Amino acid sequence: MERFQYAKNAPNPTGENQYAAGRKRRPRGPRSTLVPLHPKFDLKTRAHAYYLQNHFQVFQDMPEIVTTWAECLHKWRADNKSSLIVDLAFSALALSVYARFQNCRSAETEACTFYLELLQHMQGCILHIHNTNPDADDIDAYLLGAHFMARYESFVQNHDSGTIIKDFKQIKVWYHFEGAAAVLKFWYDHRPQYAPTWVIKQSRRKLIKSSLIREQPLPGWLADGNIFGESDVALDFDSLIIRFIDVHQRYLKVKQAGADGEPVSQGLNDLVSDSRKLGHNLLDWSTRLPGKWQYLKHKLPETSNFPQDEFYATIVISCAKLGYSAVWTEYYALRMLTSHTHLRILDLLAPQHSFEHRPETLEGLVELTSSADSLAAIIPFCLKRIQINSDQRLNRSVEISNEPFQPYLASLVVWPMSLASSLQKLEPTQKEWFRSALCWVSRESSECLLAYAMSDYWALR
Repeated sequence: MERFQYAKNAPNPTGENQYAAGRKRRPRGPRSTLVPLHPKFDLKTRAHAYYLQNHFQVFQDMPEIVTTWAECLHKWRADNKSSLIVDLAFSALALSVYARFQNCRSAETEACTFYLELLQHMQGCILHIHNTNPDADDIDAYLLGAHFMARYESFVQNHDSGTIIKDFKQIKVWYHFEGAAAVLKFWYDHRPQYAPTWVIKQSRRKLIKSSLIREQPLPGWLADGNIFGESDVALDFDSLIIRFIDVHQRYLKVKQAGADGEPVSQGLNDLVSDSRKLGHNLLDWSTRLPGKWQYLKHKLPETSNFPQDEFYATIVISCAKLGYSAVWTEYYALRMLTSHTHLRILDLLAPQHSFEHRPETLEGLVELTSSADSLAAIIPFCLKRIQINSDQRLNRSVEISNEPFQPYLASLVVWPMSLASSLQKLEPTQKEWFRSALCWVSRESSECLLAYAMSDYWALR
């Protein structure tokens, strides 16, 4: 009886179809449809996914002092904020990058459509900003939109190595910086109504860098970083950048006055003193950084065959976290700028045939070369061209990575390498390496102005 009951309830071993045999009636109603295993996404969604995955990743453990726009956008979205301006601007940029790297002509067309719509919308917002009384979220959206529009212009117009070189200071990118400056100035004038956000802070930093690279005076209202949310070591570094811009602007004025035959001796002596003090203060700042941000030096194995365009020398630098390396690239870039301007000032004070300031000039050249060596040494780590085994880090074990280049890493190095490749007093071999590295990083990423990386158009005086 038990065996009979088991056999009655057991599955049909022959796999006979009960419906076909007429033993059961099929249920009524519509039949279910097959769900595709790989649903189709529209072009915009695919472009967003590609751009975020390959060109705009958020860095983990990134110190606040070197926050990137990826962290700003992530924080903005994490606060459940949304904006048509941000969506249009980000979509235009993502689609243009997708079109370039995935060879998708339709993405390029769609990017242009988004961008033209965005231009009309953005112009109306900025022109009437004083009449609309925007809230804090609106201001953040305007600034994010201006940033992505600038990125779009720089990528679309200057990414091709065959681009016709225009006057660097007249390219369209700066129009969006000027728009961002107008928005940020509105925030500054009405600051009792607002609190500084990540976007506010990052926008100001970008405006400062644009003044630096274009050798323009910094507007006085931008000078106090504390107003815009800077604090601690970030505020100290911020003040050093502001002081450098001031010293460099004074140098340009003294240089022009001397060329016009005006007496400049007293102003020049004060300038030398201030420039020298700035260099000392910058060095002191680096000694007060948190211990976990410190770096280690390694030597590549003698048997390693490393590519010359990725490694300047056999000495490389690593940090405990990738984000920490960005602190040092910014630091060494500013040290190089400070040393370079100091040497320029000494040239005005004592012509090259005079030996009066020869020792200080030689010291400045050594400082410039040393800072360039350090910056070049940390670039491979920033770009993940080397691997450090964490359990052997103190033993300085290093291996060369053969992994494909990840484009989002370019944001860690493009700014400092742009500055390094612009310094005329840098050793020719160093300058050429920075320019070569900047070119291949720019070509493989959505960062930088590739055509200008291969020219002298942004050489600092």
